[in-house]
Amino acid sequence: MALRRIDAETLLAPPAPPKDMVIMFGLTGYAIRVTGKGASLMELDVDGSRELASIGKDQARKFIQSIGGAR
Repeated sequence: MALRRIDAETLLAPPAPPKDMVIMFGLTGYAIRVTGKGASLMELDVDGSRELASIGKDQARKFIQSIGGAR
């Protein structure tokens, strides 16, 4: 692991996190898709995916903060 220097400007204005991402739950066949509008619980299979539940942006932010993910 290489260390790199970070200047004060980068620390004070970090880059924006990616808007859309998928978080896999190991080999369970489930994932959470996070978008700019909220989050969805997805069931994955060989034919694609199916949305099981979704929450809005404010609820997703509250949930992520409650599990210690984003501050």
